[in-house]
This record gives sequence, structure tokens and C-alpha cells, in this order.
Amino acid sequence: MSKAKVRTRIAPSPTGIPHIGNTRTALFDYLLAKKYDGDFILRIEDTDQKRLVPEALEATYEILDFLGLQPDESPKKPGKYGPYVQTERLDIYQKYAQELIDKGFAYKDDGAIRIKMPKEGYASWKDLVQKKISFPYNEVDDKVLLKSDGIPTYHLAAMVDDHLMEISHILRGVEWISSTPVHLVIYQALGWQMPILAHVPLLLGPDKSKLSKRHGAKSILGLRDDGYLPEALNNFMFYLGFSYQDNSKLLTLKEMIGIFDETKLQKQNAIYDVQKLNYFNSHWIKRLEDEDIFDRLLKFGFIPKKWLGDEDKLRKIVSLVKERMHTLKDFAKLAECFFEYKLPQVKEITDQTEADVAATRDWLSQASQVMEKLSDFTGEKIHTALGELQKNSAFTPRQAFMSLRVAGTASTITPPLFDTFAVIGKQEIIKRLKQIDELLK
Repeated sequence: MSKAKVRTRIAPSPTGIPHIGNTRTALFDYLLAKKYDGDFILRIEDTDQKRLVPEALEATYEILDFLGLQPDESPKKPGKYGPYVQTERLDIYQKYAQELIDKGFAYKDDGAIRIKMPKEGYASWKDLVQKKISFPYNEVDDKVLLKSDGIPTYHLAAMVDDHLMEISHILRGVEWISSTPVHLVIYQALGWQMPILAHVPLLLGPDKSKLSKRHGAKSILGLRDDGYLPEALNNFMFYLGFSYQDNSKLLTLKEMIGIFDETKLQKQNAIYDVQKLNYFNSHWIKRLEDEDIFDRLLKFGFIPKKWLGDEDKLRKIVSLVKERMHTLKDFAKLAECFFEYKLPQVKEITDQTEADVAATRDWLSQASQVMEKLSDFTGEKIHTALGELQKNSAFTPRQAFMSLRVAGTASTITPPLFDTFAVIGKQEIIKRLKQIDELLK
């Protein structure tokens, strides 16, 4: 690295909610800047006024805030290089467009200004990711730099801003490679030093086709609303274009900064695999403190309002179900049996022969009586008491406790059974077992 300060930027156009590919690039920009104690900048490229989406700008702020990728400079936190919104800098672009005309590198065309591209030879540069690239000039047309209404295109505005804002590295998708000759000509014409370029790979679905919603691809805000954690999303995106060990290690942002190496960004396209995202999310949920998970469930609305009256109970449930959660959204389904009870069918509790029904009814009745006598209704005490009862019954442990599980929770899958009963509470469990007794008569 040179001694010049590293300054990276993410420069979204607010024409839609940022795609996860854009956000992955923002993560790499952030990691690169922080690795060298540099600056990470958010700039808004809003020159395509006809396609602006009102909520897109706020979504950009929300995404960066949610992921913890806080810009050092932005429209909300301007530095000495501002403004950081392109439509507030129009006079700057018009000035440089005229300078390009004056130097013979651009010309007017129907009120617009176009770059005058060479017709022979190659544009060549060393790309940080793609390595040496040569692109024939005769395959690049004379792009519009400034439209007839005085609004610049990306080709002019982004290059001018990158220079004036002293951007040291430009990370962007490989789809911009074909436009790079235009940008090189602009820099050369104005006597500027081109930032280091890094064209990062595409994101593809598991079937190697272009990433789309059918692959489960959503914006970060959509994934947040589905219960994914920022830690897991950053972890997942980190491996979409960068490799570390076996690409399964849980990493914090701070750890990623220490590991990140811009010279080792991968050239091949990255595969977006929802199952891998689920892996990271479930493991991050397990890693977090119970209280932290509870706070996030509350903050993002994953606890039904009708359950919010008993926070102590909810905290106990979090401790029991976190091992089974892939996303925060799973909480409501896993916790349902603690608050709601729908009488199961007889066939879910026992085989339907008369002898089996009678034996199961007797077992559940004895279990109910044993639990009713417990003065200390904890998972441990319930386990001990019912374990002794089962040993003297005609049922195997699996038969005995599965019938009890379904009878007490109306589900075949729950957190640890005895702890679940303890949290549901003695009176409620006894009440449910009485309903089952009536059902089996």
C-alpha cells in the first residue's frame, strides 16, 4: 500500500432498494477502509431523476445502520468534500464537462456532451481482482457525459466525485468493466491519477444463473424482516467473494477487518446459498446471550403482542428454544405451545385400539397426579418424578414421554420436555391433561 490515506466509497443510486450484491460491495469497501484506518464514504448518485424511488435513500441508511457499516462521511455526516448528493454538485460537473471540450476530449451533440473515445488501440489497466485487463477502444461508443438538461451521467459524475473526494479504491461489479475505458480517458484527459480499480464477481444462484428472488435473494431489509441477524449477514456476505479457512468460521466485523486482504478477493462468481445463510444465522443465535436475543425479538416485532404481558416467561422460553431457531422469525412457532393450546387428535397421542387408549389414559392420569403433588415444579423435579413413574409403567421412555409431550403441548417437537412443562406451569399442564383425559374416555 502507498502512504496515501485509503478512502473507499459506496455510491448507490436511489432508484430502488439496494440489492444484496451492492451491500456485499459496501461491506468490502468498509473492511478495506477500516483495515488501513481509512475512511468509508457514502455518496448518493441521484442524477437519474426520472427513476428515483422515494424510500430508497432511507433504505440505504437503514441497511448500513443495521449492519453496523457506519460511514465516516455521508449526506448525514458531511466532511470537507461535500455535498455528498450529486444533484447538489451540478455546477462542478458542468465545469469539468466544458474542460473536456476545451481539451478536445469531448464534444457537443444535440445539446448533450459526449466523450470522444479513441478509435484504435486498447485501454489497459491492472485490476485488483481481475488482474491485467485490455479492452479495445473500438468496442466502446462515445458515451454521454452531460445530458442536454445539464444533468451528468454516471460516467462523468462518479469520476469527478471520486477524484475530488480523494477516493483511493473503487470497488464495483464486473458489469462495469466495459465502461472502464471511458473512465480512464476522463482521468487521463484531466490529468488525474486513477484510483485502484477492483471489479468484484457477480452473485449467482445455486444453479449458476443470475441471482433472483426465486433463489431466496432479498434486500438486507427483507432478510432483516425474515429474522436474520446483522452478524450472520455480514459473515455470509464476507464469504461471497473472499475465502478464509473453510468458509464456515463465525467472524465479527472486527475479526473480518483483521483478516480481509483486498489482493485476495476472488475472481470467480460467488454462489448465494440460503442454506449457508441459515447456517450462519442459527449459529449466531446460539452464540448470543439470551437477553440479547430477547431484546432483538422485541425490537423487530417477532413476539406476538398478545404474549407481551409476561417478560420473565418469555425470557425463559428464549433460553429453551434458541438452540432450535434458524431465524428470529422461528421464535413464535417454537414458543406457541407455551401460550396456546389446541386439543390434539387421539391418533396423535396413542394407537387407537381400545387397550392402547386405556393404557395411555391411565399413564397420563398417573403423570398428572404425580406432577400435581410436586411443590417444586422445576424441570429437574418433574424429570425425576416422571422418570420413576415411567420405570414402573408398561411404556418405553419414548412411548411414555412422546404421549406426554403431545398431550401437554399438542406438538411432537418441543424444547426439552420437562423444562417446557415447568415454564408452561403446573396448573396449565394439569388443565391440559384433564382435557386429554376427557378426550380419551
